[in-house]
Amino acid sequence: MDLTHKVRSFFVEHPALEVETPSLSRAMGTDPHLDYLATRSFVDGKTTDHGIPLYLCTSPEFHLKRLLAAGWGDIWQLCKAFRSGESGPRHNPEFSILEWYRAGWDWNQLMDEVALICATLAEGLPSNGANLARKASQRITWRDAYQMHCGLNATTCTVDEMQGASIRLGVPSLQEATREEWLDYLMVSVIEPKLGKSGPEFLTHYPASQAALAQTETDATGFHWARRFEMYLDGIELCNGYQELVDAVEQSHRFEVDLAMRKALGKRIPDMDTRFLSALDHGMPACSGVAVG
Repeated sequence: MDLTHKVRSFFVEHPALEVETPSLSRAMGTDPHLDYLATRSFVDGKTTDHGIPLYLCTSPEFHLKRLLAAGWGDIWQLCKAFRSGESGPRHNPEFSILEWYRAGWDWNQLMDEVALICATLAEGLPSNGANLARKASQRITWRDAYQMHCGLNATTCTVDEMQGASIRLGVPSLQEATREEWLDYLMVSVIEPKLGKSGPEFLTHYPASQAALAQTETDATGFHWARRFEMYLDGIELCNGYQELVDAVEQSHRFEVDLAMRKALGKRIPDMDTRFLSALDHGMPACSGVAVG
């Protein structure tokens, strides 16, 4: 049985409606870490005007959430996604993505289902990855990962302390990097390669600055964190999921922050996706969603 058939069988056994959303969108996202492939549509093939700008979707997320706001309930889609500038052993400008949403679920319920579907898809595959995927999943918070693998308190450590950790851990040191750049660097170079070595492992409780489209809250220590998770297997990130933000005002504010970051990075500044924001304002149900690349 091929993977596509396994996916459809899974959502028959765990009911959700398969949908199809556009690959082209009039609006692009604001994520400062993604670049978009763009094209233009010309009326009657005429190229004398500037045409209508269209963007190939980096994921079906915004379109799927508009369906959620319209009352479609549990939905899923398997489609192509496109991201400019992503090319390498683990990335490609065009790739397949599985994305689904569960109305009324929290992120813990969704993590359990992610582990289940990955184990289901891996069944019968003759590879070490498949063997790992059949093992029970583990969870580690973002802060605990830095403590365990870098010996650092990620919420308080200084640039000097992170530089010292890089020397101690045997990875090249950065020059003139900010605190956030150091945290990202240690995550990619030290922590991520160690995640999921003994089975699927979820990295959870990201700082609110990395919340993207997830709900956030503050714990007893004052740490502002996000209900966001990623799952790793043998050092490779397989998915990114959230307990979804459904507040249109907060989402609009986050888009503004993203646009400021894009401007600082010298990237194009898109208009906000007003259709998506209108869907949130109309009322998207409490839900959790995830994308598996």
